[in-house]
Amino acid sequence: MSQLKPDRIVLHCGLHKTGSTYLQRNLQTNRELLLEQGVLYLGPNTFKKQCSELWRHLQWGRWDRKTPKGLKSQTRSTLLELAGDHPDRIHTILLSFEAIFGTLRNGLAEPPRRKTPNKERKTGLYRYAKSRTKRLITGLEDSLEHRSIAWTVLFASREPEAFIRSCHTQLLKEGRHNTETSHFDTFRQTADFSCTDPKSLEQALLKLGSKRDLKVVSINYDQLSDPHEPSTFLWNVLKQALPQQANRLRQQLEANTENENLNKTTNPGLNERGLELAIQARPLFSRSEWKLFRKFLEKNFAKSR
Repeated sequence: MSQLKPDRIVLHCGLHKTGSTYLQRNLQTNRELLLEQGVLYLGPNTFKKQCSELWRHLQWGRWDRKTPKGLKSQTRSTLLELAGDHPDRIHTILLSFEAIFGTLRNGLAEPPRRKTPNKERKTGLYRYAKSRTKRLITGLEDSLEHRSIAWTVLFASREPEAFIRSCHTQLLKEGRHNTETSHFDTFRQTADFSCTDPKSLEQALLKLGSKRDLKVVSINYDQLSDPHEPSTFLWNVLKQALPQQANRLRQQLEANTENENLNKTTNPGLNERGLELAIQARPLFSRSEWKLFRKFLEKNFAKSR
């Protein structure tokens, strides 16, 4: 039996373009500090690479199949390893990954899939947020062999127009656009954002709590962030995600003068000239070359605050 039996698991699910990368950078930088307080943090890279079977199950798992033994074994071993020398002291697992609900690429940029193992082949951002989250929760419960867990599903939302525009900019930065979707007005008319309403998401996710202790927390990114003080949003998220540790974590993070991530904006938007260059330059580069060009755009054509 696993020694790791957390009382609480928090799933921070984005949404996209609501400061997730900034939060993840700061949480990862202070991972050891979180462990000292009984919190095991998993970011996107750790989840995808070290819990790869669980990540695959989240994306493609079927509702009519039991959780595979290999998934449970890998996830349990990985979590125990990440928990350090005293896994019994871990009372909270915090997993932050905006792709839990779905990816921008699959939801908005790529055509519908012809075949998928779980028949989730339609486009539309966050169309399958409920089923994906359910598979993640069940996979963790089965892997930990523990069901007395208080679950919190946390996500931040934005004003719809700003959210759609930011998603469009992100797809341009990733080189995921074509002739039609390069222009914002066309993108807004053709992309499917019908499943991204925070109230609808909240209501759908609450149905996962019929047989477990689960609450859904939706916060407003526009109201709880300050473009001139990036850390404002971090403190507000910590209050929701880790209420017992939030104040102490803030004191410790602010006292660390070597933490460059605390006041550093990550994954910035592009100004108008940057967007124009992204559209014009896409046919000139391969996918691997585009990653370097994206860094160039972010460094030289970041949208000013």
